[in-house]
Amino acid sequence: MLHGRVNFANQYSYRIVPIGLTALSYAAFGISDWSSALPAWLASVLIIYIFYRLFRDVHFWMLVLALVAYFGMPWNLFYSDKLMPDIFVSAFCFGGWAAYVRYRTDSRAGPRVLAVVAAVCLFLAFNSKGTVILLVPLFAAYLVNDLLRGRWRFWLTFTAVCAGLLTIYLGTVHLLTGSTFARFSAIAGTHYLNPCSYDILPRAELVNRLTYGFYELIRSAGMLPHLAVAVIGLGVVAYGGKAYHGAAFYPVTTLLSLASINFMTISLTSYNPVCLDPRHILLFSPILSVCSVLTLAAILRVFGWRADTWRFRLTAVVASGLLLYPTYQQVRYGTTLGYGTIKAAYAELIEVTPRPVVLYGSEVSKNLGRYYMGFAGEGKGIYFRNLNTLADCPSGPSDTTRYLLQSWYADWHAGLSRAAITKSVAAHGTTASVSELKVSGLELSGLECN
Repeated sequence: MLHGRVNFANQYSYRIVPIGLTALSYAAFGISDWSSALPAWLASVLIIYIFYRLFRDVHFWMLVLALVAYFGMPWNLFYSDKLMPDIFVSAFCFGGWAAYVRYRTDSRAGPRVLAVVAAVCLFLAFNSKGTVILLVPLFAAYLVNDLLRGRWRFWLTFTAVCAGLLTIYLGTVHLLTGSTFARFSAIAGTHYLNPCSYDILPRAELVNRLTYGFYELIRSAGMLPHLAVAVIGLGVVAYGGKAYHGAAFYPVTTLLSLASINFMTISLTSYNPVCLDPRHILLFSPILSVCSVLTLAAILRVFGWRADTWRFRLTAVVASGLLLYPTYQQVRYGTTLGYGTIKAAYAELIEVTPRPVVLYGSEVSKNLGRYYMGFAGEGKGIYFRNLNTLADCPSGPSDTTRYLLQSWYADWHAGLSRAAITKSVAAHGTTASVSELKVSGLELSGLECN
């Protein structure tokens, strides 16, 4: 997109919000770690701002605990600067949900304006990543509940705006690609067997995903405390009687969100629940944080406990420490991976490698090389390639040097073992030999024909 080229046959090209913002950042500031992180930082700032807007008129401790709860789910901080779409989905879904909550809780708020805000936010989330579909059960439950209570103005405007935006979107896609449903065709065309293909894998895999796998997912995502608060809070609100029934909205939202994470399909053609990867459910993190804090506030009201006592403050401090400890552990672990070392090694490799040259390695090796070359390496005679594209030995002499590029950092992130790399090299009639080219932190081998 930075150079005005888009491959519409690739399903990831339709994530136009993160891709477009990253391209703008690159155009404005050049290709660097800082400019790569800037769009994700802005999405993270938007999330924090929405927290502020939701809690600015209530007790300050609620805002603090909400932020602690949010960053206590360690993947939120991890993805706050990553070149990934999930933080954008989280920010826009949170904005759409917050608009609905404002409509529900503030009688002074204009339902039509908030409906437009919610629809636009969810449309932006849809153009960031398709996992926004996980919000459908939650908003469907809100819709049914509101219609039964005669609250329809928000939903009338919301539906109209969503329909209008979707019509414009599909029309634009048709003009650009010749097919109204090109995005869905691209998804279907790149479907392959993987650990998340529950529609293809044996039924036992699906059962495991919906039981123990779900537990492992929300545990690794740091969502178990929110489940506990919701269950306890729902019981306490029921105990408090009708005067507190309105507060049940928040624990019920948490439970519906977790149910959607477990059972909602992400496929329109088969039953395929979301993969067991915390980044796919990042969109629920700020929603659960708000719900847990407001559920806690309801518990305090039911039992007549005050938040301005030293006992509550001490408990809050201890709980905050416990919630943030997994994030602290992850930050410490991240500092041991040595990204700075691998970046310096690639810089040296690019400087000393004779041209023309083709460097074969894992997908991560290829992406790192192209990134550090500013995606312009091929114009400078240095080509980073996935090992899977290694061609058989040429029948005649070649003036292009070929190397096998390995590093524990790239190959570990790619999930590629040394044995798999050796097997792939041998399958193409080549042998990896000791190379005279040496770069600290990288392992380079010459690729020679057998």
